[in-house]
Amino acid sequence: MQIEQVRRYVLSSLVCSVVLLHSLAMAALGATGADKGGARQGLFVISVLLGVLAIGAVRLINRRSLLTPWLAGALVIPLIAYYLLLWR
Repeated sequence: MQIEQVRRYVLSSLVCSVVLLHSLAMAALGATGADKGGARQGLFVISVLLGVLAIGAVRLINRRSLLTPWLAGALVIPLIAYYLLLWR
């Protein structure tokens, strides 16, 4: 394995773990604590945007096309957090 490929894997995993962790935190905060006028919806939108940003960054790091079904996966983290924390 070449060093360039290892560098891409490491950078991709760091981007995913950091950005998706923040996305999950925003979704959890919106589902539990933020109840002031529109804050829940705003945090949910920020969470979705962070998820899309993370997946887009990983696709760019690995020199792949940005248009992929994985972008729909950015909705999964906030929706799971909302379901588990708000409707359960």
